[in-house]
Amino acid sequence: MSGTSGKIRVLHLTGVPADFQTERSAGDLLGRAGGEFEIISRSIGRGGFYRNLPAAVLDLRRETGRWDIVHAWGQAALTAAALAGTGPLLFSPVGFLGRRGVAWLRAVMSCRDVQVVCPTATQRRACVQHGVPIGRCHVIHPGVDFSRVRRRRDPALRRALGFTDGDYVLLAAGESTRAAAHDQAVWVVSILHVLDVKWKLLLWGRGPCLDRAAKLGADLAQPDLVHVAERLLGRAVAFEELLPAADAVLVTATGPVPTLPIATCMAAALPIVATVTYTNAELLEDRHTALMCPKNKPRLLARRMLDLQQDAQVQWAICDQARTEAYEYFPLTRFLNQYRAVYRQLAAGGNVEVPEAGAAVASRVQGSG
Repeated sequence: MSGTSGKIRVLHLTGVPADFQTERSAGDLLGRAGGEFEIISRSIGRGGFYRNLPAAVLDLRRETGRWDIVHAWGQAALTAAALAGTGPLLFSPVGFLGRRGVAWLRAVMSCRDVQVVCPTATQRRACVQHGVPIGRCHVIHPGVDFSRVRRRRDPALRRALGFTDGDYVLLAAGESTRAAAHDQAVWVVSILHVLDVKWKLLLWGRGPCLDRAAKLGADLAQPDLVHVAERLLGRAVAFEELLPAADAVLVTATGPVPTLPIATCMAAALPIVATVTYTNAELLEDRHTALMCPKNKPRLLARRMLDLQQDAQVQWAICDQARTEAYEYFPLTRFLNQYRAVYRQLAAGGNVEVPEAGAAVASRVQGSG
């Protein structure tokens, strides 16, 4: 099934606003899938192509048959596509689907032809454990666009963000969400800041829990502790832009978080200290690509960060290995090729089987929990 042009017609439906991982993943497919595909992107929500869910449903019903595939990114997008009665549906979860989210997904799958592509093995395991058929649930890890990653330190950017040459800047990975627990990152750096005022924390400036984390620094009577990039620069900032301003990365996640920000930091060869979670373990290994902390305790994380900062040999080793594994396990070419294969299979009406990412990747994912 394809249009008069012979191309596979794909509609991307996304929510407003999209998180970093969704924005990058959908954008890379839109711009780089290749001439075999005709991909159109529409968003749902205030300021989007459709102002709300009912408007999306009504319009999609009028376009029945126009699309070979509707690729829904997130629950709102899948709900709109399912209610509109479109053809083959591909669903990519945005945020982690717990028991309730999976129950909703199963209800949709009971009356619509839906294939699920999860960004992590952790999410796929949760879906399958709660009843999603394993043959309709797959994994494609996000891909890092290495052309966006700058590794060289940028003194001008650091000054614009309020840092001095002598500061040791820790970047909290990704958006400030509940699962990312950036308030914990503030506590970690607060402990280090008491020991030496050179320790500072850099937050991107996005996410529903940003204000809580940013305010905590002032509440701790350490007004120069937390620096929020988008507020200080007065403009939208791509996450990759922050990498040249950081000396190390702190991942304080207490639950499943998007993996693309972490993989991007790995590609930049920045040293990482992280908590142990199932999702983090899909990317990171203690004393191999990061220093890991089994408990999310600020004092323990602060101790691990001091260990990292004081041991140049360990720091070099984990940075080099992290960069190597980012290029091996999370290349954008692999991500694009896997989705191209899925689009072809869906358009042809056949079974969906995601091409293997390679034995090394499979081994890492299976060993993550």
